[in-house]
Amino acid sequence: MLKIVLVFLLIAGLSACATVGSSNGGAAYRDANTVFTSPDTDVEKVAAVNKWAHDRGAKLIWVNYPQKPKSASSAPGASGTSN
Repeated sequence: MLKIVLVFLLIAGLSACATVGSSNGGAAYRDANTVFTSPDTDVEKVAAVNKWAHDRGAKLIWVNYPQKPKSASSAPGASGTSN
């Protein structure tokens, strides 16, 4: 009886891990082994920092990915004329 309970708990635990997925509800952008949730993510900067950390044996965890710089013409309120 104990074996049956242990097998059941093992299967339940493994199936719970298998159902954990992306919480963004949409398609993710992939670059090698990294998942990006926005097309505005600065992929080149992420790759450079990841390489720098890897070369030095550091473990890197991104909390917020860096965003691509916004151009001056696409900034809110930019009219293209100077005052």
